[in-house]
Amino acid sequence: MAHLVAGNERQRDAYRVLQESRVLLTLAAFHPYPAGTVPIDIDISGSDLDILCEANDLDAFATLIHRDLGNMPHFHCSHGARSGDGASYVTCNFQIDHWPIEIFAQAVPIQQQNAYLHMKVEWELLQLWGAEGHREIRRLKRSGLKTEPAFAQVLELQGDPYVELLHLATWSRIELRDWACKQPSFFPFSSTINERL
Repeated sequence: MAHLVAGNERQRDAYRVLQESRVLLTLAAFHPYPAGTVPIDIDISGSDLDILCEANDLDAFATLIHRDLGNMPHFHCSHGARSGDGASYVTCNFQIDHWPIEIFAQAVPIQQQNAYLHMKVEWELLQLWGAEGHREIRRLKRSGLKTEPAFAQVLELQGDPYVELLHLATWSRIELRDWACKQPSFFPFSSTINERL
């Protein structure tokens, strides 16, 4: 959360909304962690403010969220299972001010959840690209692409973008940097990358 407090205007506004609405207090026992596009500064108008949670009892989690946040505008909560490994999850969506909020909970530590791993590798790539990379991802998102497909297009990744980014997330920072510098799709960013080596 400290990153949002010290961040840009939208990040600070996101933190304000979460604090004033007491959402963070409701989620305190579940290690709430802001994820998605807002913390890494590639959000666009209408982007969700995503919050990851670890909840060992998903039914109890959903019951608590219904009780404490069910009166929020556009509230909806649903259970699901990931297509790859069948891992269960709960998502809850609602609106606070101009922010669409999505809470995602699994019985998995946050640092092992796919959304966290995607965000982590995306942030590492953005550190290589600099402002040019942020602008390019936002441009692709405004054209209609979701975040992971936007990164996959720039990286010219083949296959499922969500799976491919998880693969990149297993690499060290040095491995990722060395691989990225060899990608033809990075040529427009090459001078920026070299400055960061």
